[in-house]
Amino acid sequence: MSAYMAQELARPAARARARVPAAWLMAPLLLALGVIVFYPVILIVVRAVAPGGHPDWALWGDTLSAPGLLAAVRNTVILAATTTVIAVPVGVFFAWLIERTDARWGSLSRLLPVIPLLLPPVAMAIGWLFLADPRAGFLARPLIEMMQAAGIAVEADQVAIQSWAGLVFLYALWAVPHVYVIAAAAFSGLDPSLEEAARMCGKGRLRCFAQVSLPAIRHAVGSSVLVCVISSIGLYSIAALIGSAARIEVLSVYIYRLLNFSYPPKTSQAVIIGLLLMVVIASIWLLQRRIAARTGHAQIGGMGVRPNLLALGGWRWPARLAVLLYVLLTSVLPLLALIVVALQPFWRSRIVLADLALDNFAEFGASSAARDAIWNSTMLAICAATAAVLAAGLIAVVARHAGGRREQGLGIVTKVPAAIPHIVFAVGVLVAFGFAPFRLGGTWLILLLAYVAIYLPTASIAAESSVQQVGNQLTEASRIFGASPTRTFRAVQLPLILPGLAAGWASIFALVLGELNAAAILSGPRNPVIGYLILTLFDNGTYSQLAAIGSIIGVVSAIAVSAVLLLGRPRFARSATA
Repeated sequence: MSAYMAQELARPAARARARVPAAWLMAPLLLALGVIVFYPVILIVVRAVAPGGHPDWALWGDTLSAPGLLAAVRNTVILAATTTVIAVPVGVFFAWLIERTDARWGSLSRLLPVIPLLLPPVAMAIGWLFLADPRAGFLARPLIEMMQAAGIAVEADQVAIQSWAGLVFLYALWAVPHVYVIAAAAFSGLDPSLEEAARMCGKGRLRCFAQVSLPAIRHAVGSSVLVCVISSIGLYSIAALIGSAARIEVLSVYIYRLLNFSYPPKTSQAVIIGLLLMVVIASIWLLQRRIAARTGHAQIGGMGVRPNLLALGGWRWPARLAVLLYVLLTSVLPLLALIVVALQPFWRSRIVLADLALDNFAEFGASSAARDAIWNSTMLAICAATAAVLAAGLIAVVARHAGGRREQGLGIVTKVPAAIPHIVFAVGVLVAFGFAPFRLGGTWLILLLAYVAIYLPTASIAAESSVQQVGNQLTEASRIFGASPTRTFRAVQLPLILPGLAAGWASIFALVLGELNAAAILSGPRNPVIGYLILTLFDNGTYSQLAAIGSIIGVVSAIAVSAVLLLGRPRFARSATA
């Protein structure tokens, strides 16, 4: 009894010791995030919505009644809902196959579903344009000719990638790996005792997945839904390339046109739409948090062991083939199309081996602007991903310890940039830091500030999902026995949340490497990045060089993302594949 009482008396003291360093670390961090995140938003809102110091309600009326806005909102809702319904089940199912069953092939299988992350969305979309354009696509043109030769009446538009079906396909293709990395991190750290008990009770493979494994990672599934919704609303490149050709306008393209195809730019209307999106996304996040709190989720306990993989029996090879087919249809083919077009002097559906050469790659090697763009984007991706993940991880740990309204408040702070379209936020960063007194316009630093703020929500969602999966047993035991908060975090919490943080880092790195929206506003000849280079090549119609840059950044991203995902695995997962 005395030992128990001593432990109970030690709990408040341990928690009190934990609060002081946390507060000391959080104060400058929140101050820095306030400057980076809220200062641009507040400044652009004040200058655009209330230029004379008073709200302009007529401006709100003009914005909400503008022609085309209702159609853009409707298309965005349809696209976000459809993408989420497709991507979340597919990504979670692939994560379960690879992390909890014997369908995986060691470390290689962990990387297969994230291959789409290796290509920026715009490069992936162009790769599929090379494949499925009805006039010059490598797959669509021969398919149409074969069907017509067989007497089948088919119109070119029926197999075109520039359609609703093509737009949804590319959005889902881009979203599946983001769902996978979150779900895989949750599955990899899940206590296997419940699954083993279900197997002993005679539950089949699918029932074990649906009734035991899936409910145990509800929080990760909810985070995946949130990521899909936020990403689908803010994604610009695929919608601009495929959706515009199909005459399907969404909010991201609508806002871009307000800022770039109106004179003077309609910044005020863009900001108003961004504010409304902020309210919508914050509401979705609060709803997801409430549902997760009510339903609960399994946690990583203090007795973590290596899981026994579920034997799929005769279904193992069909499961493996399903993953390979997904990778082939969604990643390998568009990447091959990029490489083929990069080797051609110009894009055409007929491949002539004698014309294939490395001239486009040689031209990039000789261009100092191209080398600078690749180097700048790589360094920005590393720095932005590291800074965002470290900040989000610390905030998630402290918020979990604080609980209650403070946890919700910190969560909302880290989600604010997600509610604002990237191109609008980039305008705010330019207004806030591009001129006096900071004068960072045209520098490397202004892009870094924008990227950290823009992708902080992605890092926050991954960090929160990982922290929520960690139980309190080990951290409380560490504090009771006198370990400092820093040592508790380093030795106990960090190893358990590392897979989720690594997944967030990989996602942000791939996103920043080919980022297009902020680059359109903040990049230029003085600080070129890959996004700026892609926009220039696309506007000039130089598809062969665009395919070359897509191939190059695919290799760079593949090396970085693969290394991080492999190094970020939990220790028992490494043992399982050894």
